[in-house]
Amino acid sequence: MEAMATDTSAQSQDAPATHKAKLPAWVKLTKAAPKGMDCHHWEQWQSYLATRENVAPLQTLVSGKKTSPLAWALFADEVLESRTIPLLETLGEVASGRTKPTSKLAAEMEAWLGSLDRRIAERNLVLELLACAHALPQLAAVLDAALWWQILDKLMSHAIDATSTNFEKKIFEQGLAGELPLTLAYQFPELKACRELGKPAAQVLDEGMQSLTDGEGLLKVDQLLHLRALLACWTRSQAMIRATPGLKLSADAYTQYQWMVRQLLRLTRADGTQTLASGFSGVYNKHLYQTALAQGKDEEDDVIAHLTLPNGKGKASEWHLPYPSYESAWGQFAYLRTDWHRTSPRLAVRHDLEPLIVELESREDVILSGAWETKITIDGVELSPNSNWEQVGWLADDDGDYLELEQEWTEGVRLQRLLFMAREDDFLWAMDSVLLSDPAQKIEYQSQPPFTPQTKIELADETNEAFLTLPKSKATLLPVGIHEWRTDSSLGKFGLVDEKLTLRQTGSGRALVAPLFFDLARKGQGKPLTWRQLTVAEKLVIQPRDRAVAYRVQTATGHWVFYRSLTEKASRTFLGVNLISEAIVARLDENGDIEKLLEVQSS
Repeated sequence: MEAMATDTSAQSQDAPATHKAKLPAWVKLTKAAPKGMDCHHWEQWQSYLATRENVAPLQTLVSGKKTSPLAWALFADEVLESRTIPLLETLGEVASGRTKPTSKLAAEMEAWLGSLDRRIAERNLVLELLACAHALPQLAAVLDAALWWQILDKLMSHAIDATSTNFEKKIFEQGLAGELPLTLAYQFPELKACRELGKPAAQVLDEGMQSLTDGEGLLKVDQLLHLRALLACWTRSQAMIRATPGLKLSADAYTQYQWMVRQLLRLTRADGTQTLASGFSGVYNKHLYQTALAQGKDEEDDVIAHLTLPNGKGKASEWHLPYPSYESAWGQFAYLRTDWHRTSPRLAVRHDLEPLIVELESREDVILSGAWETKITIDGVELSPNSNWEQVGWLADDDGDYLELEQEWTEGVRLQRLLFMAREDDFLWAMDSVLLSDPAQKIEYQSQPPFTPQTKIELADETNEAFLTLPKSKATLLPVGIHEWRTDSSLGKFGLVDEKLTLRQTGSGRALVAPLFFDLARKGQGKPLTWRQLTVAEKLVIQPRDRAVAYRVQTATGHWVFYRSLTEKASRTFLGVNLISEAIVARLDENGDIEKLLEVQSS
């Protein structure tokens, strides 16, 4: 008997018919695609995606193999779709291979695809697009051919449209015109159109790292809410770039990335959330930090991370670390901080807005957060600011951090705010100077620091100090420009006005100085303290308060003196010390000698 030949090819009439999918017009394989591969044959394409080994899941390139890197940080937005985070986590599980996709997920993806056009304004939609792109190879197991290619086509459409869009806020360009096309190039190197997106995407990211920062990794202050989301974008992107032959960031871009990692560490509260941020954009994710540190490859940052992050147990004694403080005139932001330890006192100042935005944190508690309201009235006429704040002084050294800002008000009045954070003495000196062009019969000043709801304020019965009690710490606030005893209100009052702690001071002439002393020391809180206004003389003549002022403050942990000149350069004396400076902050020792912590020279 003659043996019968058996046709085992895909063209055999006895074999199931191979499903030929209708593909987008742009689909074409690269020369590097497996020989014989045909995207039109859906089952073949499914099988290839399920078994290929040339594309590593994103989770294998970063920290946190069990979580989605797309959920590291979210962009600040007024609206957060309720399904965004669950979708990121679900697709992350699928993309990593830890969970197999289901028919239920397939139905969800179909509904998701149908919702995209009406959600285009959502800032965090880009994260869903990215999560879908990373999971799409695995989703081929449960999606039909038409839906799978529709999703990929939609992702391509978003990526290509973004490259030709002029973004008003360039930060969002980084995700849509940078990370999204880069992800498509990384996940689908077999498809020519996807692969060709890689180099332009890397260029967008490269340019963004250089143009969106101040040269040392800091964003404009009005974009700081997006710092973590943007760094997460750049961190994921850098991981993919390093894993993709032919792609590379420039040395300048990588340097800015490294600097931004330092800024990430700097602007981290004791609990891990972001300074000057609230809500989901400031949430702490250890895997973002771990991956960013690994990508940044900076030994100092590794030490700083152990000192400043939650659960850190580092010791700085073996390292000469840079100062933790920072100032950026370009970014309109300043950050005063005593040291890198997690519980150290620090003050963030955002001076692009009126009123000034500040955040004071100490010993794991946020004491101040928000707008520092100030009111000035001259001879019964209430004034208003007519310019933005301008930085006129900055210095960081071993003694502390000094920031001075100036703002123009109506009627030719200038308001200067001097802030000094003592590095070893753990106090904040905040001194406002109201400077007039013409003398006034009555200068009225009011200041309301933005205390947080968790700050319990207790006013002393007979004196003007305020005791601040927080969940994990205590602090004391002294209105040094008015008399210590409440019975003498000739210089001003200190108390609650409309449930806000308020300093009200009065004066006359050409100037008024209104200082506040924040005692942030861990020890000595609640123990006796005192302060006095000192006599200042010029050529043996006592000077009025609109020409020069000096103060003495003593707490359980130290003794200090402060001076401010309000005229042109002049030689004056207080406490037997002769000086010609504009401002002085000094430590007073037990012998009555002064050790200068800050000296601002007269111009």
